[in-house]
Amino acid sequence: MMKSYMRKTSGVLIWIALLPAAALAQNGPASDWTGYYMMARGKDLAGLNVINPNLGTTVAEHLQPWAKLKRASTDGAIDDNGFVCKPAGFLRAYGSPFDTNGYFVLGRDRLTIIYWPTDTVLFRRIFFNAQHPRNLKPSWNGHSIGHWEGDTLVVDTIGFNDRTWLDELGAPHTEDTHLTERMRQIQHNGNTYIEVVAQLEDARALTSPYTFSRYYKKQNYEMEDYVCNDAVDFYKDWRKEAIAHKNAAAAK
Repeated sequence: MMKSYMRKTSGVLIWIALLPAAALAQNGPASDWTGYYMMARGKDLAGLNVINPNLGTTVAEHLQPWAKLKRASTDGAIDDNGFVCKPAGFLRAYGSPFDTNGYFVLGRDRLTIIYWPTDTVLFRRIFFNAQHPRNLKPSWNGHSIGHWEGDTLVVDTIGFNDRTWLDELGAPHTEDTHLTERMRQIQHNGNTYIEVVAQLEDARALTSPYTFSRYYKKQNYEMEDYVCNDAVDFYKDWRKEAIAHKNAAAAK
């Protein structure tokens, strides 16, 4: 059952840069990030510094007692936002055992990320040289601002609501969640990668912050189309199983 709902975050990661190469060199990365990237696994990670590859274990080690209890009582077959037409949030995608995905559009004032499938994660916007609003309303993906330090994009995200998970096993977080990411393009063994090094803190849900890194390898093919309506039978079958699971639990 767990395998089915974790599959919602499977796919690939796309980075699209719309700025001319000269503008990129002046305002950010020295090279164009344009391309199709998948989360690197197995031999593609050889020689790379992967921090906390098993994010579920790392998250569990940092949860406060109440958060551990809530994680233990969460049923993935019933409580997964992705199967009740609510956003799953992008935080759990970093901890997925499958590949994360998204369509990245790099503009002059922002980086827009359109995750696939869009019915669960939706959009993320990283605004350059901006500030977080004073009266920030909590949202599924929070509010992200970024600035360039050489060829590295430094991203600061706050303003999350508390309705998504930190991992695929239901680890909760609060509206105090704060995510900091450093993204850069690197060359490794003749291939192009995007490196993401991140730290997540939440004083109300975690005993201390945790860090992790992920690598995305550039591909030479395009992302397939995804049409939610084409998968309607999958969702119907999933809900039937979830309801049966819930009824069985209630009958004990």
